[in-house]
Amino acid sequence: MIKTTLTSAALGLMLAATPAAADTSETPGVKIEYRDLDLDTPEGQEKLERRIDAAASQICKLNERRTGTRLPSRASKQCFAEARTTAKSQMATLIANQQRGG
Repeated sequence: MIKTTLTSAALGLMLAATPAAADTSETPGVKIEYRDLDLDTPEGQEKLERRIDAAASQICKLNERRTGTRLPSRASKQCFAEARTTAKSQMATLIANQQRGG
């Protein structure tokens, strides 16, 4: 089972996932910085979405080459979708908090 988590950190978001091909004893994580972005603007939100996509792609090894095919594995695609969904939820919370002045 693929696990994804996204937690708020002091300086950024932390995106962690367990790719299907990875050893589950060690969960990789990527810190996603957002403090330099104005999340009140569509441009800032779009930049954060791109950062989330890049981090999820890295964590889930979406672009990893496999022997015999150029297509990502089903597990990598599922991991990416779950990580992105979780991150988008956390992003919505961040935007709401920032709009309230928090």
